[in-house]
Amino acid sequence: MFGLRRDSGDARGIIARMSGLDSGSETQPVVPVSPSSDTQPTEPAANAGPSLLRRLRWPFLLLLLALVLGGISGYLVGTRQREANQRVAIAERAREQFDLGIEDLQAGHFELARQRFEYVIRLDSTYPGAPERLAEALVALGAGTATPMALATPTPNLAPVEDLFTQALAALDQEDWTTAIDLLIGLRAKDGTFRAVEVDGMFYNAFRNRGVQRIAEEGLLEEGIYDMSRAERFAPLDRDADNWRSWAELYLQADSYMGLNWAKAAQYFAEVFAVAPYLRGDAYVKYATASQEYGEQLLAADDPCGAEEQFGISLSAWLNPTLFPTATEAWVKCEESQYMPPTETPTPTETPTETPVTPAG
Repeated sequence: MFGLRRDSGDARGIIARMSGLDSGSETQPVVPVSPSSDTQPTEPAANAGPSLLRRLRWPFLLLLLALVLGGISGYLVGTRQREANQRVAIAERAREQFDLGIEDLQAGHFELARQRFEYVIRLDSTYPGAPERLAEALVALGAGTATPMALATPTPNLAPVEDLFTQALAALDQEDWTTAIDLLIGLRAKDGTFRAVEVDGMFYNAFRNRGVQRIAEEGLLEEGIYDMSRAERFAPLDRDADNWRSWAELYLQADSYMGLNWAKAAQYFAEVFAVAPYLRGDAYVKYATASQEYGEQLLAADDPCGAEEQFGISLSAWLNPTLFPTATEAWVKCEESQYMPPTETPTPTETPTETPVTPAG
């Protein structure tokens, strides 16, 4: 009986401790948690944020620095690569124009040779042999070996210098560039010191504007380039005028390959077409023609896909219906060359095995 009571009391004590209902001696081992003890475990968590930031700060800064340095390095590498490509392109263009200038000299085309050598010197002032060849062309032009570019000789004007100056100003206002140039030449012949700075500026405006007009409106590229060079004797060309001169020179360079090297002609006329498609009234037609002829060569060389590309370029520059059949033929051949017929996988054939016959016993 005493044992049963003791066991019953032990059981009640266990239940009381588990339920927290008994406040007797059996519940004393359960220590109540004070409010202050509840907040103590949270202090490390509160300090974990700043500590984590301090630990991650330097890796983050190093990563950011690496990204910045990588971006700068990539930019510098790209810039150097572009500059190198530009130098190579300029060197190639200068060499081509120099070689063509030599051919022009040998053929007696001294005016065209002069323009080519001047262009080479503008691209590279230290190009070997260019100044000497330019001098040969100028000497030949001055000796009358070839027919130089025709320049109008102004009629002598006997008016006083002040009147010539006033007439030249009026001609400039009316955009009569040739008359203004003739009047200024007469004025300068009579008195080279009369309002010299103003006269130089008037010369620049007249030559510059007539050069742009000849190139952009009249299609007189060589004459316009020559006017630009005369304007440069008085002041540097502005960007617009220099662009027109560059486009005219590029057109002449592209035109020099027509019938000789269709790939080069198409390449350079592509540059002209991108900036001045109607230069001289036929830049787009010559671009289309050069691309078409280059495509014909590729098609004959069994490169239908390259031919198709060139025919597409030609038609985008000038919609020429006569090219449709050939362009279609190139497209079909290109598609056929890229079509790979499926290969049949041979089906393995089963070899029948003979069942051995057991002789009857």
